[in-house]
Amino acid sequence: MIGSEHIAKKINEKIQVWVKGRTKLIVAIDGYAGSGKTTVANFIAKQNSDVLIIHLDDFIHHWKDRKRMIEKAKDKSRVFEYNWYRYDDLEKLVREFKIKNKGSIKFKIYDYDKNDFGPKKTFDLSKKILVIEGIFLFHPKHKISRGWDKTVYLDADFAKADKKRIARENKKWGENYTPESHPDNWTRYFKKAYRRYIKKYKPQKTADMSYPVKRRV
Repeated sequence: MIGSEHIAKKINEKIQVWVKGRTKLIVAIDGYAGSGKTTVANFIAKQNSDVLIIHLDDFIHHWKDRKRMIEKAKDKSRVFEYNWYRYDDLEKLVREFKIKNKGSIKFKIYDYDKNDFGPKKTFDLSKKILVIEGIFLFHPKHKISRGWDKTVYLDADFAKADKKRIARENKKWGENYTPESHPDNWTRYFKKAYRRYIKKYKPQKTADMSYPVKRRV
């Protein structure tokens, strides 16, 4: 079975090659929602003590700001594609990581359980390798995409990934889960945006490593 731990091992093997001769290495992992990016990234860190993991979802805008942007937008899918995350904060973290060999940096991260920002999280900048996982990370319209040394794409079947994501969200939110058929569920806008991104920019073909996610991860 091709699982998250196995995929992480293969990516780590590539990382060991990529990091040779470098003081710092930044690797971005992109993939559709439900492709297993978060789980794979966490396994990478468990397997490699030199790795600092960044989850793009920790840098999401406050839900009130996202709601306001969605309500005002003519094309709501473009909010997901361009404005869903606090890219300025993420860029600051990446810049600091590149220039520092010791110390740390703190940012407020998003607490999904409380649907709000939680306390500041400390990121250890002494690590040699930064791995960031999230969506739209290779998007050429995002300035931050130019900062990646190497890129990995988890190429998952969208229908299977959707099933996995829905099951995960059902389990997490229980009675508070909002189905995709509900007007307040914005997933359809994300799907539209991500399919446009895939069609136009083909990240699965341009990545330094594209790994097929053939089974549930």
